[in-house]
Amino acid sequence: MVEAPEPPHHHHHPTRIPWFDFVVPIAIICISVASLLTSLQSEKSMHALVEQNSRLVSAQSTPLLMLDSGNVSNGKPVLTMTLSNVGTGPAQIAWFHLTDEAGTDYTGGSLTQRVSELAPTAGGVETQRIANTLIRTGDSRTIFSWPKPPANSPALPAWNSLNQTRFHLNASACYCSLFDECKITHFADSKPQPVPTCQNP
Repeated sequence: MVEAPEPPHHHHHPTRIPWFDFVVPIAIICISVASLLTSLQSEKSMHALVEQNSRLVSAQSTPLLMLDSGNVSNGKPVLTMTLSNVGTGPAQIAWFHLTDEAGTDYTGGSLTQRVSELAPTAGGVETQRIANTLIRTGDSRTIFSWPKPPANSPALPAWNSLNQTRFHLNASACYCSLFDECKITHFADSKPQPVPTCQNP
């Protein structure tokens, strides 16, 4: 029986140049380390880019509520208060509260009811629903619009009183962006504070 010859074995032979045989392995190690560091740096850069893009998207969809009031409309004495979204994204209004220092409520139809009780025949108060609504960027909603009652109306003192106190009303609201980033604002000069969810106090 004739056995098949074994295939020749190839062995790596040193170059017999001592400094070259010493440098080559070190160079290979250096290249491997450099490749590893490059990969880590690339991964870090990608994380930073993703985070930056996330902040950019959030900034482009962040609502910001502004409260404004006036006592003249189209040249006529009308008490108005509006809630506007001056941010860069729609605002989902969870709740909105507006009271004076005595705790009198001016939202949810309360003002309309009081005016009707004072003077059923006086000019009506126009309001819009605020809580559980969506205000798009650049849009606003009327909290109340109350034309000045006639001089002999029992509601005139209340109109004058509100005209004087409208700058000192206590307003607060909780709203969320489309990404469910919620904030509570007390308007005035305070900065909206982030909250996990909008729970009605």
